[in-house]
Amino acid sequence: MLTQMTAGAPGPSVGRWWNWLVRSRAWIGILLLLPFGFAAVFSPPHSPEGSWGDIGLDIPGWLLFMVGAALRWWATLYIGGRKSTSVITEGPYSICRNPLYLGTFLMLMGFSFYLESLTFAAGCVVAAVFYLSVTVSAEETRLRQHFGQPFVDYCRTVPRFWPRFRLFRSTPEIVVSVRGLRSEAYRAARWIWLPLLGEIVAQCRTEAWFPRWFHMP
Repeated sequence: MLTQMTAGAPGPSVGRWWNWLVRSRAWIGILLLLPFGFAAVFSPPHSPEGSWGDIGLDIPGWLLFMVGAALRWWATLYIGGRKSTSVITEGPYSICRNPLYLGTFLMLMGFSFYLESLTFAAGCVVAAVFYLSVTVSAEETRLRQHFGQPFVDYCRTVPRFWPRFRLFRSTPEIVVSVRGLRSEAYRAARWIWLPLLGEIVAQCRTEAWFPRWFHMP
């Protein structure tokens, strides 16, 4: 439906609304996630800090974060600086059309393990569904118009989000864009602090002075 709004011509008012939605998608996604995060942070932790239960939740949190970060870097090696010049169909893009977004989603879900919160995990899903519905729909419409049939054929064979590993293929060597790696390094400077922030918040929640206004799972 979102794609049809973009590709079709339902009217200038819808076009203006859609353009505003695309430009504001990041802030709207944050606003959707904010109440879930607020409820999670100000609810008591399920396991004391340093307990086996806490360690058992930290491990999958770190694993999700590292897998998500590795997926983003892997995807950047293939697509960095070349997104608008060709249809990338190899490496991570041979198993999933949006590995960069998948990597970000995995890292964010890892944060829910640091918080020990199903509430925050649900918020991540809500925010991700909204953000990806808008972003991927707009991007795929633009790429379809730019590349035509090759991109249409690519969309027919490769899943949009969840990887299909049996489709994997890649050349023995690839040309890496330094500019693309530099851009990803700047982005990494924004998300690399997530595990540290998660541990700080988890420690604060165990302190007697920290407010507990909710009792969310």
